[in-house]
Amino acid sequence: MQPHAENEAKNTEELNALILREARLLDDRQLDDWLALFDADATYWLPIDDTTDPVMYPSIIYEDRLTLSMRVEQLMRQKRVAQSPRSETMHQIANIELTVRGGSASARYNLVVFEVRAGDWKQSGLGNPRYHAGVCSMRFVRREERWLIAEKRIRLLDRELPQEGLSYLL
Repeated sequence: MQPHAENEAKNTEELNALILREARLLDDRQLDDWLALFDADATYWLPIDDTTDPVMYPSIIYEDRLTLSMRVEQLMRQKRVAQSPRSETMHQIANIELTVRGGSASARYNLVVFEVRAGDWKQSGLGNPRYHAGVCSMRFVRREERWLIAEKRIRLLDRELPQEGLSYLL
């Protein structure tokens, strides 16, 4: 194998592993480790219309690295009604397409997140399994010999319908 082909194969393997690890960390609720996968300038976006500027127009979620770290802090170390009891999730990923160009890369894949929260009749929606299906696009940057997530964008299939109870991370 030629050096360029070896490097491309290595990058593809690393990026596939990163995508799967990110999903596993969310499912295992290892959110501090999950947050460490993101670059300092990263964004996390669930658009309603992904052709608009998320700063100027409404989104389901639009967060930078700082607000992501605040969300992780709340989910991991603060008592929040929206996540008491906490959500259990299972991420299903399929059809990963990767593009690597030097120190940057991108991925596109199909995503289904299953979510359920145990509980009793006092909180609406508890005990009802839900799912969120969509297409995830990610951009990556290479920093100090490892890939980091620069942008995660999830275009939910039902993004134009009312969304509720997304206090956990997709």
